Amino acid sequence: MTQDQPDRLDRIEATLERVSQQLDNQVVVNAELRQSVGELTSSVSSLIGFANQHQENFMVLATEMREIRIDMREMQSEIRGLQTENRRILRILEGNQE
Repeated sequence: MTQDQPDRLDRIEATLERVSQQLDNQVVVNAELRQSVGELTSSVSSLIGFANQHQENFMVLATEMREIRIDMREMQSEIRGLQTENRRILRILEGNQE
């Protein structure tokens, strides 16, 4: 055995120790990433829930607005009818005053 072999074994052991430590560090990082992904997934799910609720609220509001528009058209039609009737009554009354 030459003098170089013990140095070489020391270097290999040191390298293996560094690789082992890096693997341990990577395991910790992977666990943290999994936790972060879980938290992000939960946040996205919550946001989707909020978006769905707002979409439902919007649909209800849009339906109510359509109903209000229909009611307003009916009221406008009734008002026109009353205006016509008022004009007719006014003409009759004006005719009686002469």
